[in-house]
Amino acid sequence: MPTLRPEFRTDIERMLVYHSWAREKYLDLFGRLPWRVLTQKRGSTFESIRNVHLHVLAVYTGWLVSYFGERRLKPWLMDVSERTFLRQCDEYASVSGLREFNRNVDTSAQNVARRLSVRDFERKKTVGRRNGVTYRFTPREVFWHMIEEDFLHHGEILCMLWQADIQPPYTGVWWFEYDHNPSRHRDLPYADPKVPRPPPGGYVSQSSKRAKK
Repeated sequence: MPTLRPEFRTDIERMLVYHSWAREKYLDLFGRLPWRVLTQKRGSTFESIRNVHLHVLAVYTGWLVSYFGERRLKPWLMDVSERTFLRQCDEYASVSGLREFNRNVDTSAQNVARRLSVRDFERKKTVGRRNGVTYRFTPREVFWHMIEEDFLHHGEILCMLWQADIQPPYTGVWWFEYDHNPSRHRDLPYADPKVPRPPPGGYVSQSSKRAKK
């Protein structure tokens, strides 16, 4: 798991590390599930849990390479056209492959964010023209778009897991804050040893489902 830093200069750095931590929790769960659960077509934006997870990483990779110049990620670029993208998704046949992609993306994203000064985050850069309109974005705007993809599509993955009677891992921000730096968050409930650790996710048993009714 990537090293988690105790302090962040910006909310962007904090959110990048949060999503890195949250995706690792999901990957831990994926590793305990049959592979067919991750690749089953479920009528989602990109058909399956695996593909939606890969879409998030593909968005990060595209911007990190094209906007921030992270050449080391070029081997991980994925085509944005849906048909080609879905075919490329099938090249990922294990959780270890997903995890390797995930960690490369997280390392690059966090390194870029650390290199930028607070002023750099607000410098506009031209990214192209379309229909006679020039598009210019700041690093802050690009990073928040990437972070937004994580929020939106992990909500989608959460729903697909529940449809399969699988409890998602708990990834609340309070748990993130405490989990990565307990000494700075002794006032949170998780500091109390009597408070149960949040669940890592897994299949919901028939008995537990009946108890919830």
